[in-house]
Amino acid sequence: MSEYRKAKPEEREACIEFADYVFSKAHCPHDFETLIPRVYGEGVDSASMHRIAVDERGKIRALIAVLREELEVGGKALQAGFVGTVSVHPKARGEGHMKVLMGEWLKEMRETCDIAVLGGQRQRYEYFGFTRGGSQYKYSVNRSNIRHALKKTDCGGISFCPLEEAEGGYELVYNINKQRPARVERPKEQIGSIVRNMGEKALAVLDNEKLTGYILVSGNGDTVCELGLLDAGIMEAVIKAYLAYTERDEIEIVASAYDKALNQRIGRFAESYCVEPSEMFQIFDFANVLEAYLSLKQKTLGLALGEFSAVLDGQPVTVWADENGVSVERAAKPGAAVLDKHQAQELLLSEYGRFMDVQAPVGWFPLPVFWYAADSF
Repeated sequence: MSEYRKAKPEEREACIEFADYVFSKAHCPHDFETLIPRVYGEGVDSASMHRIAVDERGKIRALIAVLREELEVGGKALQAGFVGTVSVHPKARGEGHMKVLMGEWLKEMRETCDIAVLGGQRQRYEYFGFTRGGSQYKYSVNRSNIRHALKKTDCGGISFCPLEEAEGGYELVYNINKQRPARVERPKEQIGSIVRNMGEKALAVLDNEKLTGYILVSGNGDTVCELGLLDAGIMEAVIKAYLAYTERDEIEIVASAYDKALNQRIGRFAESYCVEPSEMFQIFDFANVLEAYLSLKQKTLGLALGEFSAVLDGQPVTVWADENGVSVERAAKPGAAVLDKHQAQELLLSEYGRFMDVQAPVGWFPLPVFWYAADSF
């Protein structure tokens, strides 16, 4: 008979060893202490983030962790739970452990979070109420783009060094993140671990030896996962310099939909781009999420004035956007559309919503929900 509960402090190492074993068995070798240092790094007390299934011998058979995150989106505060380290022992699969553990986490998050996030196979997590959605832009930039479109751009003063070697580097990451119109809050004391999340490498951007920004790149350097600059005016020079620095013929650059400056500038010379989902999401409080992300959209991309009313997974909402901003009422108008959770999230979060027979102002959806890799779990 299995026992399902939160992990105890003394079980921290056992949780890490179990996750390393399961993921290494199924994929490439994993070292979670290195891969996600802010959760599993030395000295981090992360046991309470885990729900575990334990057999009668006290051995872990499955575990699921949730990282709590505070967000500020469009000036509104949200609470999120990022689900990760979903692990079931190969010999315990099919015994229902994941269903129980996920069910217990979702019950807790419904009472404490506005939204849940995870990365994973679509249909696997649709069973638990998640929908693939949000949006991120991914640009492809090659040497020909640089040679022709940025031939007059002077990048001679731009250089890079490891972020930890730049005085004030971590503080700069903290301050730039605080200025974003949407962000996951990053505690100052965790910045060093956050910028190394999921194997990312952090580089300081120097302009004539002066610290002016940072770049977070994938482990092999072919993807710019996050770019933060004090002066957006040097963005082209930084990208040109980075392509030369990495000695690659082509790189990818990831951007949120609401990063207007980045999208405007890169869009002028990138070879190509695509728009793709960010993660998988489950909304618990539709009114809060709608108010936050529509406010964000209005402040950054612009929002058509109008009204939307519906009953979303049993939650009645009416949203207005006017010259004074976005306002939400937890009530629906007579005749408003009634959508179940999957339909509601598909409308709000995905491009598929445009094919639904639901009245909504043009351009309101999908909501610009986005997670940087550094804030993922």
